[in-house]
Amino acid sequence: MELRIDIAPNCSLSPAGARRFMASIGLLSLPLSLVWALRGFWPVLVYWALEMIALATALRVSMNRRFQSETVWVTESQVSLVTRSRRGETHEVFARHWARVRLQDARSGQGRGRLTIESRGRRMEIGRFLTEEERRQLAARLRAVVGGMNESPPLEVNSTVGDPSR
Repeated sequence: MELRIDIAPNCSLSPAGARRFMASIGLLSLPLSLVWALRGFWPVLVYWALEMIALATALRVSMNRRFQSETVWVTESQVSLVTRSRRGETHEVFARHWARVRLQDARSGQGRGRLTIESRGRRMEIGRFLTEEERRQLAARLRAVVGGMNESPPLEVNSTVGDPSR
């Protein structure tokens, strides 16, 4: 028996929607910038261009998140993690009996929580793009099926904890 958990970021903005958003912001702010530039405040156009470049860069980074996903496979003997992005795939396999699910809260001073699976000195973070609540739900679900070190609970596909996958 095995359990599969697919995790992906919430990317509700489509590429066409992103283009429309960028065009509307640019076209709405350009006339105001031109008015100020014609009154002698020409640096306004330079700052307008820098703002548009910064906005386009941020939008591109946000849109590239849609290519990220993670899959966690839990079998009777191992926990496998597959991370996909534009750069390719990475695979990590942990012995289930020695694996440990660890959740560091955002309150620990790191700015955001971290969910990791650890075993024998190796560690892999999962769910970087999840919200704190989704990360806590995933941690509870993984703890229920992975267990702690030296502990392998029965593998049940129908876990009572909510699934943060989308």
